[in-house]
Amino acid sequence: MARLGGGLAYPPVDGRPAMSYPASFYSALHRGTPGDLDHYRRVCEGASSILELGCGYGRVVTALAASGRTIVGVELDPQMLALARAAVETLAPSLRAGITLCHGDMRDLSLPQRFERVLVPFGGLYCMLDDAELDAALRTVTHHLAPGGRAAFDVYRADEFHATAEPEDVPADAHTPLTRVEVDGVPYEVLERSRWDRDHQRIDVEYLYVSEQGDAVVGTIEQRYLLEPQLHAALARAGLRVVEQHGGFVAPEPRREDEDEDELLVLVVARVGE
Repeated sequence: MARLGGGLAYPPVDGRPAMSYPASFYSALHRGTPGDLDHYRRVCEGASSILELGCGYGRVVTALAASGRTIVGVELDPQMLALARAAVETLAPSLRAGITLCHGDMRDLSLPQRFERVLVPFGGLYCMLDDAELDAALRTVTHHLAPGGRAAFDVYRADEFHATAEPEDVPADAHTPLTRVEVDGVPYEVLERSRWDRDHQRIDVEYLYVSEQGDAVVGTIEQRYLLEPQLHAALARAGLRVVEQHGGFVAPEPRREDEDEDELLVLVVARVGE
């Protein structure tokens, strides 16, 4: 058993592949969705214990830190986990005292604690690439919920895209300029391309980072999106029921007229019968 702060012991993880994406490059680009941190703060208001599955580089864990609150963040990728630990170290001692970070897999996890809130933010459920993985992750959520607890997550809505898009709408043969970021003091142009498999509901996105000197780094995110009925069916199989459902976050700024209102599916769930 590996003991990682907070006085709790967790089983080590063996034989699980890390994400195919250098953590420092991922964290420079993927900074969350406007309004998501405020949403998770609201969901966790009054909760003294929180579990985040797929905590990444610690963005949500550090935002939820509070004196007297216990937070456990679980992350599969060792590089991401190292960044999360570094982020926690920047917090005041009273805030970081209750945070435990551990190497683990949401598909196969059993911690010696139950939590008032269990979170899978930023599309984490779509990283489950088949029904078996999805069901395993949701069983983990159910298993770790304390009586009366709530779980929360967000994913992008794919129903309309899946029904109406054509293969040529997602060209896989060229990278498209996306933005510019800085990694370890070096500026990079970021380009992306997606590979879409409608039959298997897969969208794999490749991000290409190119420096002014021509150095290139590639990161890939593999996802299987769900249609809304499929997601609700999976929740039911895990013994979970929806108590809140929203078509997006309440962002700090008013939504622009040209922005889609229903890009996201934001859910808060509880155990069936509670």
